[in-house]
Amino acid sequence: MAYGIQVDGLNFTNSALSVVAKGNVVPTNSASTSVSVLSKSSYNDITEFKVVFIPTGIRDTSAEEVRPYAVISSNHISIYSPVGMSSHQYLVLGR
Repeated sequence: MAYGIQVDGLNFTNSALSVVAKGNVVPTNSASTSVSVLSKSSYNDITEFKVVFIPTGIRDTSAEEVRPYAVISSNHISIYSPVGMSSHQYLVLGR
């Protein structure tokens, strides 16, 4: 990949992606997964969404890292923070 970014193995070298939302995904202290929800209706002119996670802080490289994940439905973007996850930032990209 010469230019651009790659999300889920797909190169975005010739597309116009913009950051439409950003924030922090903090580890949960409970014994269950927590979720944050963004409404797609807040972004009427955007038809395609991608979520990118960026690990932050000091991580234990000897342990398998637990990553957050996103589920994009027709109306919402749900960002999940599983138990045992380290801190991450998220970017919601759209075009």
